[in-house]
Amino acid sequence: MDKFIPGVTRIEYGGALLDGTEQEAIMRVINDQGGRRWTIGPESIAFEAELATVTGVKHAVVTNSGSSALLIAMTALHLPKGSKVIIPAVNFPTAFNAILQCGLVPVIVDVDINTLNLSFDEVRQMMDEVDDIRAVIAVDIAGNPVDLLKLREIVGPSVYIVLDDCDGYGTTLNGKMIEQYADVSCVSFHAAHIITTGEGGAVLTDNDEIGASALKLREWGRASGTDKIYHYPGFPDDYRERYVYEEIGFNMKPLELQCAMGRIQLKKLEDFKEKRKINHQLMTEAFKYNEKFTIVQSLPNSNPCWFSFALLCNTPRGHVMEVLEKNNIECRTIFSGNITRHPAYADTSYVKLTALNNADDVMKRGMFLSVHPSITPEMIQFIGEVAKSL
Repeated sequence: MDKFIPGVTRIEYGGALLDGTEQEAIMRVINDQGGRRWTIGPESIAFEAELATVTGVKHAVVTNSGSSALLIAMTALHLPKGSKVIIPAVNFPTAFNAILQCGLVPVIVDVDINTLNLSFDEVRQMMDEVDDIRAVIAVDIAGNPVDLLKLREIVGPSVYIVLDDCDGYGTTLNGKMIEQYADVSCVSFHAAHIITTGEGGAVLTDNDEIGASALKLREWGRASGTDKIYHYPGFPDDYRERYVYEEIGFNMKPLELQCAMGRIQLKKLEDFKEKRKINHQLMTEAFKYNEKFTIVQSLPNSNPCWFSFALLCNTPRGHVMEVLEKNNIECRTIFSGNITRHPAYADTSYVKLTALNNADDVMKRGMFLSVHPSITPEMIQFIGEVAKSL
C-alpha cells in the first residue's frame, strides 16, 4: 500500500480485496475446456458445498446477486397472494421489493434507534393486531445482527423468518452463524461486502423444500440440470429433466468464474472478519467521546462481521458529510432510511401502525463510515480528528 497522506489518500468504505489468487482462479476457469465453460459447473457446485459447510446449513444456492437471492427466497416460500410479511422500515429496497414482487403485503415496523434493527415491540403489536402474517424479514443493518432467538419467541413457529444478512455474512449469534437461526437467509457477494465475487449472492437454508425450490427458481424453474428421464402425463417417453419446468422461475445463475473467485474469498472470511472487527473497535474509540455522534449498538451475545461503522449525527449531517468528503473520507447515508418516503412506493399498499418516527430519524441523521480491512489505524485516527474538528 502507498503511504497514507491525510486528506489526499482516499479512505473508501468498500471494495474488493484481492491478492492475485482470485485472478488465477478466474483465468483457470476461462481457459478450461478452451474457454467454453462459463455457467454452472464444478466450481459452482464446490462453492455451494463449501458455503453450506461454513454456514452450518444443508443448502446453499448461489445467485447472481443478493437482491436475486432475496427474490428467490421469498418466492420459494410459496405464500398465498395477499399474505402479509413484516419488514423494518429501514432496509435495502430489494428486500422490500421482493415482498411486492411476490404479490404479498408489506407490514412495516419501525426500528430500534439504538441498533437500527426492527423494533420487537412493534413486531409484537403487529402479531397481536394484524391477521395473516406469514413471514418476517429481519435485516442486519451494517452487519449488526438481529436477535433471531427473541424474534422467534415473538412470531412463533408458524411464521417464516427470512434473514437479510447481505451486509454481514460471517456474523455469529451465541457462537453459531446467524443464518442457522432463520428459516432461510440471503447474503450478498457484491464488491463492497464481506467476501465478494464482484456481483453475487446466495440463498442459505436448512429447509429441504425451500432449498429445492430455490435451486429450481434460480434456473428457469426447471426440474434439474440432468438428463434423467421425466415421467409426466402427456410427456414423451424420452423427455429429460433439464427441459421440464416445475416452477415459474428466473435466470439468476452466477458465472462459473465468479464461483471460482468466491471459493478463494471464502477461505479469507475469518481474516476479513477479524480485521473489520479491529477496525470497528478503533472507530468506536475514535468516536465514543464525540458528542456530535451516537454509535449504533450491537447485541452482547453476538460477534458481528461488520460491513461498516454506523452512526447517528447529532449535528447537521449534510455539513458532516461535506467535511468528510473534502478530506477524502468516503461516507454514505444508511440505505433507504424510511422506505415509505421514497417515490417508487408512493402508490404502494402496505400496513403500518405507527408513524415510523425512528426510521425518519435514521433517514435524517444516519451515516456509514468505513471499517474495510484495507484501512489502517493511521487512517482511523485521521477520521477521528476530522470528526472532532466539526
